[in-house]
Amino acid sequence: MMLKVLLLLILVALIIQEVHGRRYKRQRRHHNRKKEVSSWRHSYRYRDSKTTRYGSYRQGRYNTRRRTQYGRYRQGRYTTPRKTQYGSYREGRQPTPVRETTTPVDRGQSIRLPLNLYPFLYDLELQPFMYETNASDFYFIGKVRIDMECKRSTNEIVLHSDKLIITSVRIQPMSPGQSEIIPTIEFDTVKQFLILKTTTQLVSGSKYSVFIEFRGPIISELGGLFQTTYQRGNDTIYVVQTQMAPYFARKVIPCFDEPAVKAKFRVTLIRKKHLISLSNSVKTRSLDLTNDWVADHYADTPLMSTYLLAFVVCDFKSRDVITSKNVLFRIWTRPAAFDQSGYVSDLGSKVLTFYEEYFKYPFMLPKQDVIGVPDFLGSMENWGLIIQREEAMSYIPQKTSEIFKEFVTNVLSHELSHVWFGNLVSPSWWDDLWLNEGFASYIAYVAMNSVVPSWLPLDDYVISDVQPALAFDGLISSHPLYVPVTSADGIDATFDVISYNKGGSIFRMLQFIVGDATFRKGIQRLIREKEYGVMGHDDFWEALRKQSIMDGNSYNRYNRYKNYKPLDVKGIMDTWTLQMNYPTVFMERKGYGMKLSQSRYLLDKTATDPGTYSSPFGYKWEIPFTFTTQTIKDFDQDKDDIIWMRKDGADVFLPRVKCGNGWFIGNIRQYGFYRVNYPEDNWVKLIDQLKTDHTVIHPVNRAQIINDAWSLAKSGDLSMKIALQTLEYLSMEDSNFPFDAAGKELTYVRNMLESTDIYADLSAFLSKTYSPPLMRLGYNNTGSGHLEKLLRSLVLREACRYGDQNCINFAINSFQNLMTSTGNTNPIDVELRSIVYNAAIQYGGQAEWDFAYKGYTTSNTGSERILFIYACTYTQNVTILNSFLQLILTDAVRKQDGENILRLVSRNPVGNPLVWNLLTTNWDVMITRFVTLNYLIPDVTAKFNTAADLQSIQDFKNSQPNLGASTAAFDRAIETTRANIKWMSSNFQIIKDWLQTLP
Repeated sequence: MMLKVLLLLILVALIIQEVHGRRYKRQRRHHNRKKEVSSWRHSYRYRDSKTTRYGSYRQGRYNTRRRTQYGRYRQGRYTTPRKTQYGSYREGRQPTPVRETTTPVDRGQSIRLPLNLYPFLYDLELQPFMYETNASDFYFIGKVRIDMECKRSTNEIVLHSDKLIITSVRIQPMSPGQSEIIPTIEFDTVKQFLILKTTTQLVSGSKYSVFIEFRGPIISELGGLFQTTYQRGNDTIYVVQTQMAPYFARKVIPCFDEPAVKAKFRVTLIRKKHLISLSNSVKTRSLDLTNDWVADHYADTPLMSTYLLAFVVCDFKSRDVITSKNVLFRIWTRPAAFDQSGYVSDLGSKVLTFYEEYFKYPFMLPKQDVIGVPDFLGSMENWGLIIQREEAMSYIPQKTSEIFKEFVTNVLSHELSHVWFGNLVSPSWWDDLWLNEGFASYIAYVAMNSVVPSWLPLDDYVISDVQPALAFDGLISSHPLYVPVTSADGIDATFDVISYNKGGSIFRMLQFIVGDATFRKGIQRLIREKEYGVMGHDDFWEALRKQSIMDGNSYNRYNRYKNYKPLDVKGIMDTWTLQMNYPTVFMERKGYGMKLSQSRYLLDKTATDPGTYSSPFGYKWEIPFTFTTQTIKDFDQDKDDIIWMRKDGADVFLPRVKCGNGWFIGNIRQYGFYRVNYPEDNWVKLIDQLKTDHTVIHPVNRAQIINDAWSLAKSGDLSMKIALQTLEYLSMEDSNFPFDAAGKELTYVRNMLESTDIYADLSAFLSKTYSPPLMRLGYNNTGSGHLEKLLRSLVLREACRYGDQNCINFAINSFQNLMTSTGNTNPIDVELRSIVYNAAIQYGGQAEWDFAYKGYTTSNTGSERILFIYACTYTQNVTILNSFLQLILTDAVRKQDGENILRLVSRNPVGNPLVWNLLTTNWDVMITRFVTLNYLIPDVTAKFNTAADLQSIQDFKNSQPNLGASTAAFDRAIETTRANIKWMSSNFQIIKDWLQTLP
């Protein structure tokens, strides 16, 4: 849901460069959890508001809005000019006494508001001053009237405010005949509270208007109201934009900065005449002021959370289209990037229409803007004004690869889904962030399946999201999906693979459990019930429970001998959301039947549990198990094929299974979030089937065989010999999904062995593995479809990586042709450029590196800039890498690119120790510049597999008294390094012996 600064996590998977199928993942900095409030429980704070603040909204004029919320607006309701925004407020304001606490900020302390008063309208005017010579002098001034209702009698109003200078405050009772109140101001800088204390009692049930004037800095950090730049010739052009999520609105406006505290926003932005402004709603009028200033007035927003408020002031140009549902869809770009926005414009209108039909709920605004800005950490779903980095909407067929096209498609599909799931219905607190982000991560692929079904996005989701989530969640230092949080650090820490990838995987599993139709209708029910309000995970389960009953869903055919029992959706899903990790199902033949048993999967079973989280179910799950056999070969199963394994942990026995002596396989198309293990003889039969005719098994399950075997071997639950043998058929593979799964596992092996004496033998085997498919596919993409292009790129990348000399020569020669070409046309096939650039820099010198870096600084195409700068990370020259790393800490490299570049350099065996040294000696500088390093930490420590490596992590962690949100990332790094040490001890000789047996 928001900036994907978690992003992405996303997860943030470094688009394009490494293994195909990784996604940018927008994961970055959202927030999660609903916390316990000591004085006012959640049920009172939010749900009771339906009969107060939300009462007339839901019951009255807006519920007849199926004419759309802005019906009257379109007919001219907002065209009547107001008197000046603040009328009498500007006259007669009085100075306000101020007292400020000076306690240093403790980011671990609770930041919840008491909420004795609840806002229902912010009338805001903001004027950025971005025209000075020195950008560090940029600032803004603002004034706001906050209309609010008192819920509990009090003598103080508590709002959020962070680094704002408050110049004036007064309180005006909204009932006629009452005198204004001049409060005393206090600041709690620990909790970022602005406290307005009065000698007059504020009475429950009464309404008040609070008038505040303020001023703040336009910062260079990517949060709050901040500035970025781009070059037009020799001129530096400034853009001012916002990132309010998760808790940065308080940097821009005094407000109730919690997601459940919804209000309308009436915005006026004052700008210079040569620029434009954008906000969430449509502009109703512009008024010329003195000195070339213009005041843009915007229509009231719907009721929404503060983190969705957005503004941009820039000189951009738009591409407009009207959707089939009559919504104005606009794409805004730099004028020079206008020709790159056509695909996103067409895509966005289709995706928006798809969601309107999927949710059976019309888009609520008359317009949807999407703007690509020069510098941004991911993408943010602000209602009516999505802001994202320019590269995420840059696509030109002749200049942009298919994998980048996938990335662009996925990001926009994700953000637009938040209109309904996140904006219209929001999380009650950040502990349920995973509902927003997990749902959006999965439903984006559902939307893609409607728009581009030939890409097989629903199968791709397994490789891109499910398998990485399984890898992350196999650690003792993982965390449940739902984790109560109260602090800023706690919020930041939830923007990770668990919230995005595991959350989406759980929704996909739930869809399989209840069926597509029930899942969809249940979501529609939830949206109707909670529109313009908030939700928690139990609300989601209840909506699906009701819909399942209406649709007659029950536990499956294997339970039909019992009385009908409807699905206990909450009981099932709690086992997946309230405890961390996941199960392994062991499937074995017993006579003519099958026995199923479950156990908790852990990468390192000897790891010490820190006790941070306890399991209410003893690490047992409600498992929707599916399987097929060599006799049946049914890979197209649905909810009626589910066999339930219960949270009591009891074994399940299936009599008379049609299997004979053939193979059997569980978790069809990996719909379930669990692993499957078998006796070794069944693994051998599966491997023999892959070698004989791999097409008998579905491509997703072929990828699953590789993924499960290697993960089970890492944890000691399966012989490493079996895992190695799953790779022996790959030279015959023709689907990119198994190749992608194998590539992820081989990355781990490469990290462990690249400094050992057997790495050359491993590379030789893998070079031989990738050579046959490379010979079949060739280097020519002419006439190829999307998936074939991706497969060719994947195979070529791996062939070059493992030393295929033909591949390397092709890359070097192609890059030399590019360096010596005199025209403006790049002679390298757009699908092969990343492979060519990377290999040419890896085997080249200073001249090749300089050429790539110049391409980064001069290219006008976002995707091309990324290819060039990422290729720079592949050099084997230590001097060049050291200089490059210093550049990353300056504005020569955009902040949004910096962390990904560091991650790629850390994957370079020459660069890895350099990045670790940079990280540990410049921690404060780096955490300030990049906001979060939670994705860099696992990359830079991924190769660590010695006692000395482990000690270096522990020493650094112990030297830092407060790592904040990065603490968990270092804990995972320590756990992973210990597992790596054990892996080397257990498997090095096995792999060495296996390599010697190969022809």
